This record gives sequence, C-alpha cells and structure tokens, in this order.
Amino acid sequence: MIALPQQRVKVVMALFLIVLGVLPKDLMVIGGNLLIGMLLFFIYGIPVRAFIKQLRPIVFFMLFTFLFFPLYEGDHGWIKALQYSGRLLFVAQVLTFMFYRMGIPAFLQVLAELRLPSIFIELIMFTLRFMDVFRGEVRQMLLSLRSRGFYTGKWFQVKKYRVLGWLLGSLLLRSFQRSERIYLGMLSKGYKGERKPMEIEIVPRFEWLHGVLWVGCVACLFFVGGQR
Repeated sequence: MIALPQQRVKVVMALFLIVLGVLPKDLMVIGGNLLIGMLLFFIYGIPVRAFIKQLRPIVFFMLFTFLFFPLYEGDHGWIKALQYSGRLLFVAQVLTFMFYRMGIPAFLQVLAELRLPSIFIELIMFTLRFMDVFRGEVRQMLLSLRSRGFYTGKWFQVKKYRVLGWLLGSLLLRSFQRSERIYLGMLSKGYKGERKPMEIEIVPRFEWLHGVLWVGCVACLFFVGGQR
C-alpha cells in the first residue's frame, strides 16, 4: 500500500483525470479507465465502501440511461447507455479518490493555493454550507403539509403539482430572505468577501510523479482508442 499523494497533487490529478475520462466513446477505453480507477483504490488502500457511498446519488441516472436511450435510439441506445454509465462510474471513482481523507475545508484550501478566484471559492463554500439548511427547510415544509392532509401517493394530480409549485416558490423566497439576513450579519462582523492570505505549502517534485503517472496512463488509453 502506497501513501496517498499530497492534497494539492490529488486535486490537480483528479481534475485532469475527470476531463480525460469523460471524452472517450470507445467502450474498451472506458473499461480501461474503470480498471485504472480500481487500481487507484487498491494501490492507495481506499476501501470499496467509500466508492459505494458515491454510487448512491448516481444509480438513478444510470438506470435512466438504460431505460431512455434504448427506447430513443433503438439497438444503438444500449451502447450509448454503457458509454454514459461508464464515464459516470469513472468520475465517481476519481471523486472518491480525491475526497478520501480530505474534507471540504481542505479542498477549499487547495483551490485557494491553486489561485482560483476567491469569489468562486466563496460560492462553493456557501453552497455546500447551506445545502443542509435548505434540506431541513424542505423537510419541515413537507411535514407541515402532511399534517394538514397533503398526500403524495398519486402521480398525475393537478392539485398536487400546484401545491408542490407553491412549496418551491415559498422555499426560494425563504432562502432569499435567510441569505440576506446572513449576509448582513456577516458584514456587521467585518466580512469583506475576501479570503485571508495563506501560506502556500511547497510540494516536493517527486509527489507530482503520482499525478503524472496516472494521468499519463489515462491519456495513453484515450489517444490509443482514438486511433482505432
């Protein structure tokens, strides 16, 4: 088992792997990418259960491709569904590798070290921070509706969609009002929309060999597949 590369190397390496992983159309190349992703887990000692957790949100989209593309494009649709699903699985593998033992604060720190504009880092930070808040708001609003007799059992019911549309509009208004209160509160405490300058850690050159090796393997597969 080899130690994981430093966080900045992981993020840069993952970004290149994702870009190269979503480009190929050859199923052999996509299968090779998935094999490389499994090798990443094996060599760096990443447990498979961490990858399974990443699969939960994307299983629905994979099932949708296998249902939609064969109906829309006939026999060729199965190939297209395999292409999309394979790319999605590889991206999930790379994200699992990148975020293993690296939290969101460390990820934002790496983005700052890579000179990403601070406005984008702030947007990412606040989006991730308040996703749970929005989820809690939706849960409370649905609970309130159910306590008043709202039932979501039938799909095709105009009244139900009207109520859900009202719910979405109300959620947007409440989110806007809450974000405005939070922003004014931050301004009162000295927030200026700028991140404090941080010391950039120097990464040894040999650490970048991790990224060069894996990105080179995926790039070779991509170019070899393009010449077939």
